[in-house]
Amino acid sequence: MALSLENIHSLLVHFPIALFSTGLFFDILARFLSNEELDHAGFWTMLIALISSPFTIIGGIIAFVKNHGDFLDLFQFYHGILALISTLLLLVLFWARIKFQMDFRYSPLKRNIYLFLHILAVGILFYGAHLGAQAAERI
Repeated sequence: MALSLENIHSLLVHFPIALFSTGLFFDILARFLSNEELDHAGFWTMLIALISSPFTIIGGIIAFVKNHGDFLDLFQFYHGILALISTLLLLVLFWARIKFQMDFRYSPLKRNIYLFLHILAVGILFYGAHLGAQAAERI
């Protein structure tokens, strides 16, 4: 496989998937072990995942347009839609994590709601990645 804009997406896609899921793992551990260091690890891992996501999404759009021709057909491609939805949800969760840091620390209910939404967003990301692997005929 030669390196090109067309196939860069398949190289980059693993970074946000691994980082978002690792960040979620750190957050779950931090919640159940009441460990602030794990909470910080989850924060920084999520930040790096959010930084890597736009490159992956742009690479995916380039690959889609190159292989399928029309940008407007992208909205019928569920893999891309789910990736975008999960990334936007994770971005909102990251913002909430910063804005409501003290609320999450002292309110178990709010922290549990945050964790539930985080699990949901990563689950959507995983399902979207599965659909992408199917579309690329890798599974």
